[in-house]
Amino acid sequence: MTLDHTLTWETARVAGMLAYALVTASVTLGLLLSLKATSENWPRFITNELHRFVTLVALVFTGLHTIAVLLDPFTGFSLAEVLLPLTAHYRPLWIAMGIVSAYLLVAVWASEYVRKRIGYAWWRRFHYLAFAVFLLGTLHGLGTGSDSAQPWALALYAAAGGLVTLLIAARLVVAIPRRTGGVAVVTR
Repeated sequence: MTLDHTLTWETARVAGMLAYALVTASVTLGLLLSLKATSENWPRFITNELHRFVTLVALVFTGLHTIAVLLDPFTGFSLAEVLLPLTAHYRPLWIAMGIVSAYLLVAVWASEYVRKRIGYAWWRRFHYLAFAVFLLGTLHGLGTGSDSAQPWALALYAAAGGLVTLLIAARLVVAIPRRTGGVAVVTR
C-alpha cells in the first residue's frame, strides 16, 4: 500500500503546528496557575483540569506528528530516526531537539501521576522541564519546519515566545519578594 505523500506531509505539518500551539497553551496555563490568576467566572479547578487536558492533547498531536513524519515516503525517516536523537539523516540537531522535547513532554505529563509519591517540591521542580519542552519545540520548528520562514509561522513563534517570556517575567517578579522576605515597592 502506498501512502499519499500529500496526506502524510500535510498531516505532519498540521499536527506539528497544533502540537506547538497546544504546548504553548499548556505552558501559558501552567504559568497562570503559578501566578494564582483567578476569576469569579473561571474557578481554579477548571484551569487545573484544562491545563492537564491541553497537555494531553499536545501529546496526542506530537504523536500524530511523529507518526506522519515516519510514514511520509518523501522524508524517508526510519523508526530509529524519529525516536533516537541525533540519528536523523536530515538536520540531525534540529530533529533531535524535537525528539527530546517530545520525551520531556511525556515525562512532565506523566509526573502528574506520581506527584503524591515524589512530593510537591520535587513535582514542581520536575515541572520546570516544561520550559525546556517549549524552548526545544520552538527551536525544532524553526530549524526543520517547512513553514518556518512564512510570515504566519514567524508570527506564531514570536507571539508564543513573547507570551511565555512575559509570563515568566511576571512569575519572577512575583517570586522575588517571597524568596527574599522583602517587600515589593511600587512607585509611580
